[in-house]
Amino acid sequence: MITLNKIHRNINLKRMLGSFTKRIFKRIPLSYYPFKPFMHKHKCIFVHIPKNAGSSVLALFNDKNGRKHAKWYDFYESNDYFFKKYVKFAIVREPVSRLKSAYRYGMQGGNQSPSDLKLKEYIEAHSHDFESFVANVLSYDFVMEQPLFYPQYLFVFDRELNCKVDELLKYENLQKDWHMFSQKYSFPKELPWKNSSQKVKQLETLSDITEGKIKQIYNKDFILLNYKT
Repeated sequence: MITLNKIHRNINLKRMLGSFTKRIFKRIPLSYYPFKPFMHKHKCIFVHIPKNAGSSVLALFNDKNGRKHAKWYDFYESNDYFFKKYVKFAIVREPVSRLKSAYRYGMQGGNQSPSDLKLKEYIEAHSHDFESFVANVLSYDFVMEQPLFYPQYLFVFDRELNCKVDELLKYENLQKDWHMFSQKYSFPKELPWKNSSQKVKQLETLSDITEGKIKQIYNKDFILLNYKT
């Protein structure tokens, strides 16, 4: 006869086995989203913020699996074991410069996906240059709805504004920062420069009103990433 105690013991045993299996599975270096093969190979997590030389890092690690702009907590929720074990890094950029780069990329149609082409149409319908883009399109709602324009701190800081990655490299000093970073963690030393926006003519000097609006909307980026406002 099956007693109630036996049923409870069986349930508890299944729970214990399930928990044990889950812990073991988490320690297998599988490259499911958002992890990539090079991350397990080099024991690192690269938080790829859009328009911050991420293509150079992917080229360095010979990654050809496309760009995945996952935030720190995507890695943590996917596998907290590897998140805690691996070195975590990201590249950050002066917010005005990054916004200009994102604007240029958006006006080129991004990666030509339907969503990027829709974004291009929207920007063109409401502005004719960068100044009018900032005046007519840029807003708190816009930057929270468009991944290309997300504030950078959202990728690497938690809700209490604690940085969740080990190293933040500066785009403006990337070759120098990468050299020191690669020596510290034994990564490949020569970072290829893949940023096509460097070939594009710099945009005009901005008005005080335009700069003020950008600095207001991206205020936390300026403060948390240590850029002068």
